[in-house]
Amino acid sequence: MTKLEQSPAGNSPRVGIVGGNGRMGKWFTRFFTQVGLDVTVSDVDTEITPADIARKCDIIILSLPMEIFPKVVKEIGMLVPEESLLTDFCSLKERQVKCMLENSKCSVVGTHPLFGPGEDSIEGRRVAICPGRGKRWLSWWEGFFQHHGARTTIFSADEHDRSMAWVQALNHFILLCLGKALEEDGIDLNQVFELATPSFERQLHIVARLCFQDPELYATIQMSNPYTDTAIRTFSKYAQMLKDILNRRDRAAFVSMFREVQELGPYLLEHFEKEEKNKQR
Repeated sequence: MTKLEQSPAGNSPRVGIVGGNGRMGKWFTRFFTQVGLDVTVSDVDTEITPADIARKCDIIILSLPMEIFPKVVKEIGMLVPEESLLTDFCSLKERQVKCMLENSKCSVVGTHPLFGPGEDSIEGRRVAICPGRGKRWLSWWEGFFQHHGARTTIFSADEHDRSMAWVQALNHFILLCLGKALEEDGIDLNQVFELATPSFERQLHIVARLCFQDPELYATIQMSNPYTDTAIRTFSKYAQMLKDILNRRDRAAFVSMFREVQELGPYLLEHFEKEEKNKQR
């Protein structure tokens, strides 16, 4: 048995997933099982309860809607032994990590798989990890994901949520507005596709994929992140500024704004070049 197959206590860790019959819960049940870990699942339709998971497992994963997350943590947090790990798969982390810390004495780590249940493998997928309590489980958890091909990054919970306001909340905001604008205009979408540039076609493809997503989850992501308002307010300020420039037909102001955005180019291109090199390794 290798160190990555052992828990910090030296045994093969027993994994318990509360909410294990949800889409992400099922995905990770398969993943953990495939890599040789013993997995127990609790959900609304199982005889095994969240309390059973808390008492019996070494790694307790909460794969739950954020609306019921605090209630479940308060019910089972103190049942988790101090030598075990309590973690979650929520899309936000600041309130979630704080909730787990306040209602338990065990090791706590926030985990955000930055991919959906449609992926075939964890290979190359990003996983954000937010420290809570305890270094041994934190180190093991990060090493476990890296060993199986995931790309992990450690963030504080507030850093995570501030970035997710841009990555998720503002991104979803733009996609919803684009979809509604196309719908209201009534333009022939077949003609749009025939004239679409590659970049716009990619945007339309992302809008199309919204039909597979849970609108309740998206609403929670938009409305529960404390940094969403700042991101959308900043975006809206420049959207209005650009609209005013276009209304005035102020070519010089447009070129000035465009050149300011171009200054981001070298940094972004450097990032994408590094990403491509990492994929080729």
